[in-house]
Amino acid sequence: MSSYDLLIADDEYWTREKFRTVLKWEEYDIRFLPPAENGEEVLERLEKEHCDILITDINMPFMNGIELIKRVHSLYPDIVIYVVSGYDDFQYVKESLTTGATDYLLKPINKIELVSAVSQGLELVAKKRQDREHSLRMASMINDRELSLMVEREPAVYTPSMAYDGLQDASGYSLVLIKVHDLAGYAAQKQYDMNALSYAIKTRLRKIARKEELLVFNYIYRANEFIMLMSEEPEDILKTAGAVMKGLSEEMGSPVTIAVSTRNYNVDTLREAYIEAVSALMTRKYTKQSELVSFHEKENQEREEVIHKIDTDTENSFRNLFRLGNGKAIRQIIRNDIGLQEPAVSGWKYFEVKQIVKRLCSLIIECAAKEGELKDAEELETEAELIDKHVDKLDIAVVCDLLDVFLDSAMLPPEREGTGSIKDIVHKAAAYIDAHYYEEISLRSLSEQFCVESSYFSRVFKQETGSNLMQYIAKLRMEKAMKYMLDENVNLAEIAFLVGYDDYTYFNRVFKKWNGSSPSEYRQKMLSKKCN
Repeated sequence: MSSYDLLIADDEYWTREKFRTVLKWEEYDIRFLPPAENGEEVLERLEKEHCDILITDINMPFMNGIELIKRVHSLYPDIVIYVVSGYDDFQYVKESLTTGATDYLLKPINKIELVSAVSQGLELVAKKRQDREHSLRMASMINDRELSLMVEREPAVYTPSMAYDGLQDASGYSLVLIKVHDLAGYAAQKQYDMNALSYAIKTRLRKIARKEELLVFNYIYRANEFIMLMSEEPEDILKTAGAVMKGLSEEMGSPVTIAVSTRNYNVDTLREAYIEAVSALMTRKYTKQSELVSFHEKENQEREEVIHKIDTDTENSFRNLFRLGNGKAIRQIIRNDIGLQEPAVSGWKYFEVKQIVKRLCSLIIECAAKEGELKDAEELETEAELIDKHVDKLDIAVVCDLLDVFLDSAMLPPEREGTGSIKDIVHKAAAYIDAHYYEEISLRSLSEQFCVESSYFSRVFKQETGSNLMQYIAKLRMEKAMKYMLDENVNLAEIAFLVGYDDYTYFNRVFKKWNGSSPSEYRQKMLSKKCN
């Protein structure tokens, strides 16, 4: 058994239709049964039809929700029941909870609450079914996907029967963004199963926060980001956030940043709250220490001035050295003159490092475009994006190594060099990458593993394989991704994670540059060929 049956009972036609269309139920193996108009119809149909989750209005003709819940709970104790009511019916709500309902949903129902309820319902179903793993997977998936879409997109059109905007009581809510900067180790523990990883971290977050009902989801477009929506007082939110930061960073073996938005009063501002949290995250110090930051909006607040670390003289020296092919001197400028090797010592912030790395990559591409073919410069843009993504891991040594590879790739190729011994090492390294392409592989780690100087290894690797290290890994990942796409049961965000990308948006861009079409377009084309 691998599908779930959901039954809605409500006497209002438009409410039943809204339930039918608010989610793509079939994507989560949920069969949306034809809705019932009253309690008597529910009981008649349950004699013949299977049902896992029942969502019923409390006020219906012939038989009210309370009586229906009593009867269903008595006859079919395995059915998970949610009751829908208005504020005026709260006395009935309390009675429904004592007679068998799992929880209640207040009118107008918002999408966040519905998704949360269905996700919770599937988890409860999981405890009673043999395919527990599948049920938990679907519960986690519906929660993550649907709530991520609400952050990613503009709000839908509002309707009186089922409000899209929720969390609109007087207390409001704050969005708490949790970014695990390096998921590699934990992902390996979970065999690179995105849903298993997501479920485990969400469970851990609730445990650390001591809130089983905590509304938390994995932002699927960036697998290393989790979002909590909290309506407590600001000081309580910060206290919980601090405990989460400490507990999660210890368990993940990774620095964790927690960024808290200002107070919001409906989900219409959910995306804005996320942007606020990201803005706060950018102000953290560039160190491997975990950090808690919050966004404080002040009228006429002056933006912090960005200190430009790369002046005109430095840029001119960079260009001249590039023209001469003096990579060693350019590395000296990057590491010591600019100071990128030790940003923590200089007290640089996260956004400053990102800005500097982007400027260095732009300089290299600019120089490559002048000295070589434009096609080569265009290929470098994808590698520059990869370096920018590695800035997120707060590991400046790896970032500097990637810049070395990037620089070697952009400069005019040197004369062929290398003995048979180093060539053998390169081929062994390539074989290792072929088997571990989805893991975090860097020039530094390979150089240490095969006991060879990194810059030398980088040059010979490109000579022997025809690609630099980053290009070689990207090609492998794209080829594997295309194979995964033939399986309709694996969604695109999971595929990105399986081949080594924790940011679906970045994976999408790389795939499109590599293949000429987006992942969704490619999959549709391949599946159409398969059907024909």
